[in-house]
Amino acid sequence: MSLNEHDLAHSGATVLDFHQLPRAVTQLDGIRAHRRTSTWEVLAYNPAVPLTSDRCPGVLRFVEAADGFLARVRLPGGLVTATQLRTLARLTGEMGDGRVELTSRGNVQLRALPSDAAARLTGELTAAGLLPSLDHDRVRNVLASPLAGLDGGTDLTPVVRALDAGLCARPRLAGLSGRFLFAIDDGRGDVAGLGADVVATVRDGDASVNGLAVNPDEVATVMLAFAEAFLDVRDTEVAAHGAQHGAHETRRERYWRVGDLAGGPRRVQFTVARRLGLDTAPEADLSWRAGYRARTKAAGATPPTRPVGVVGDHVVLLAQLGRLTMAHLEWLAGRLTGRAARVTPWRSVVLPSQGNAAATLREAAALGFGVDAASPWLRVTACAGKPGCASALADVQADAAAFAARWPAKIVHVSGCARHCGRPVATEIDVTATSEGYQVDHARV
Repeated sequence: MSLNEHDLAHSGATVLDFHQLPRAVTQLDGIRAHRRTSTWEVLAYNPAVPLTSDRCPGVLRFVEAADGFLARVRLPGGLVTATQLRTLARLTGEMGDGRVELTSRGNVQLRALPSDAAARLTGELTAAGLLPSLDHDRVRNVLASPLAGLDGGTDLTPVVRALDAGLCARPRLAGLSGRFLFAIDDGRGDVAGLGADVVATVRDGDASVNGLAVNPDEVATVMLAFAEAFLDVRDTEVAAHGAQHGAHETRRERYWRVGDLAGGPRRVQFTVARRLGLDTAPEADLSWRAGYRARTKAAGATPPTRPVGVVGDHVVLLAQLGRLTMAHLEWLAGRLTGRAARVTPWRSVVLPSQGNAAATLREAAALGFGVDAASPWLRVTACAGKPGCASALADVQADAAAFAARWPAKIVHVSGCARHCGRPVATEIDVTATSEGYQVDHARV
């Protein structure tokens, strides 16, 4: 089952939560992993966030699909090093189906895992720097403009790193849902409109967070303040409801995101401005909250250009339907010369500083990557479909390319059922498998 990062709670998927693991795995606080006779021994598994109806998967929380269990590994800003790519390749080869999936939030998923994979997976991902905090496993959701600092503008990597470190250092922020999303845009608007709860725009000498003008050096701090303010406003609303109607702890689960609160964007913005002494005028508009309306964006709206191919001495490669094999991962790792690769929200990968970018592009094309705007993988995505998902009514991955050819200028998503797992915000043609064939925007084809 391919899992939509916004709608998983409604998918009916089976969740394996590691509060259910044997005591030998759960009894200690913290985590330490080390290698003994080629086996990883994980000495603790103690996530702070209890199982709720927010069923977004993570490393500490598997989701069961027809082909086994699925784990999602967060890559803040899409950043992933050569060592981390090789670790992912080895783990999916030894425990999964030999591939990873790229998600619409620039994360990766491992599929077809056995139910007893938890201990080793956690240990190895921790050792590789891919799981810096158990408690914050599912809340490290950070988008960043993938070409920032490569084709001009400000390099956002330091902001991403500071935000991730600050997030993991604040225990209370482990209480965010797996749906809560941060985005850092370099001014080109490519990730600012993807529906994030906290949106920063950082240009040379200029920055704003959710409409508040801030010092560029303070962007990460202010973004974290917005996350904390959201939790405060949410808890205030839950307490007020409890006082009127009786305490209902589960009501807290109705407010996963800023937009779920009545007047949430304005209330949270005002709270942060008051606490930090920031001026709410003239910069404090709410244009950033357009992301909350992304799923119902006006007809005719044009999504930002999706980069592909050679950009300076950098290369942007398209993964076929967002899937990378072990061989792909190993090859990508071998092409890195120091700077991390960047997984994009469009299921592509940026390889920085290639030197001979044309040669890299030729190698990538031979391996099956999409390398130019003519590639169908630029504008078509699909969920797992059959046979990986028990809910799917068709093998949508096999059919997706044909739909891309039918609408070559449109962003197409093909879903195996009405849950529309993995559907990008910018989808223009929505193709859904039904018991009677495919439908497009509810019109059968």
